[in-house]
Amino acid sequence: MISHVVSSSETNLWKIAENVDNAIGRRQSLFHRECTFRPQTVGVTLDRRSFLKAISVAGLGAVSVGVLASCAPTSQPGSGDNPDGADLTADIAFALFPGYLDLMNKHVFGPFTGKNSKVSIAPLEGPASQTYAQLLASPESARSIQGGMMNDALSWSGVKDGLWEHMTTADVPNLEKVPEELRNDAGTPWVFNGFGISYNPEKLPSGLDSWNDLYSPSLKGKVAMWPAYFDAYLMAAVAAGADSTEVEKGIEQWKKAKDNIGMWITSVADLHQAMDRGEIWAAPDYLSVTVRDSKAGMKLAMSLPSEGAVLNTYQLESVSGNSADQKKAMAGLIDLSLGDGAQKAAFEQSFLTPSNGDVTVDASSAQIEGLNGYSFTAADAVKRFYKVDYKWVGENTAMIKKLIEDNLQ
Repeated sequence: MISHVVSSSETNLWKIAENVDNAIGRRQSLFHRECTFRPQTVGVTLDRRSFLKAISVAGLGAVSVGVLASCAPTSQPGSGDNPDGADLTADIAFALFPGYLDLMNKHVFGPFTGKNSKVSIAPLEGPASQTYAQLLASPESARSIQGGMMNDALSWSGVKDGLWEHMTTADVPNLEKVPEELRNDAGTPWVFNGFGISYNPEKLPSGLDSWNDLYSPSLKGKVAMWPAYFDAYLMAAVAAGADSTEVEKGIEQWKKAKDNIGMWITSVADLHQAMDRGEIWAAPDYLSVTVRDSKAGMKLAMSLPSEGAVLNTYQLESVSGNSADQKKAMAGLIDLSLGDGAQKAAFEQSFLTPSNGDVTVDASSAQIEGLNGYSFTAADAVKRFYKVDYKWVGENTAMIKKLIEDNLQ
């Protein structure tokens, strides 16, 4: 991965772009193995000015730039159409979580630019925190990114900071298909992950049914906890009969069971390795990566507790300050992201739950011990996930962190 651009020469930047495309754009999908890097392509107009504008954003860190190649896109009838009937003219820098470039090229960017030839798209891969920092550093009149993927907490921070253009079902027709219970006022839900409890099924053959089960004396020194991901403490409060915002009640429960914490973790990889070795038996954890690593052969199971696993929403945002055509282009891209192709691909690639309630997937391919038939559908997410108040979390991060440090660490 190329993480920094150091040359100011346009010629060198185009050469770097080819190297980036080779390193990132052509992953192990047949789609990209058949594509080649071209600055000018059918259905994708990306001139030097647009490219330089997008790639200059990468100076803040490890942002990867993949420029759309000339490929035959998969398209849905009507998808990517401009509802006003006029040609859109827009340069779009679209922020992506790492790992989703191929998926978005095939199911979103390709189909959209195939129908809107005057729209250029420069996908920018990087963590949400970096994208957010770049947006904060740019004035509304000169945003370097027009929209893209964002996490729950930073989506709500963006509402406070005035970064987002609110999208409605008039802008994004597929939003109608997202159940009301799973929508929010901070962005457009793309897909969902769950935050439940992973465990070693050899050490805990009976599984875990409740967040309260993590306090069992039999787990002394065998539970791993996160110092920075607060969902487990919010759900400790819920399991104690309080609201998730009464986090101090959850911390109090953990204070009584402090001896059960045998490891503080900051990495999913470290957690799963420790659990696979039997050093850690259980931990609050993410559904998608637990399924992935279990399918790879690690000794992992997953519980969606009776009180609910926490609903984690992968949001899509359109940035405030976009031109009228940029806003329409972002709305079209977001709508395609909620379409059947992109939704199913996100499940197949990462075991994420589609937000589109009309989409069903082959959930048998994701079943591991403890899931008890979770269908990876929006309807099942309504039943088995708990929607915490991330707006409140964002406003109280320092307080929650201090409670953890003072009482548990």
